[in-house]
Amino acid sequence: MAKTILLAAADPNIAYLLQRYAEESGFATVSAHESQAALDLARRARPALIIVEVDRPSMTGRQMLAQLKAEPRTSDIPIVVYSYSDEETEEPPAGAAGRLTQAVLFDDFLTMLENVGVKP
Repeated sequence: MAKTILLAAADPNIAYLLQRYAEESGFATVSAHESQAALDLARRARPALIIVEVDRPSMTGRQMLAQLKAEPRTSDIPIVVYSYSDEETEEPPAGAAGRLTQAVLFDDFLTMLENVGVKP
């Protein structure tokens, strides 16, 4: 059974792209477009990795990151933030294991998986 990546992205285009990359890398995916649904899904599914869109409308990705890291059931799950910023030199927020930018390519996705130590 493949490990799962949770995609917490409000933008359906981003969710689709990241889903394709994850599945091509050998992962199963689950996704939630709303913040509370993503938090609930993270608690239930216990994914190997969570990718959070930072520019979310209802709860900022930074708030979601802080909440996931504060909860015992989800604190050990690596979280990568997705940002619309192209500033690749910008550091990820505190608690994030990595960062992807809007121009993410498949090779960038594979490098991120390697950097955070998540394998299918």
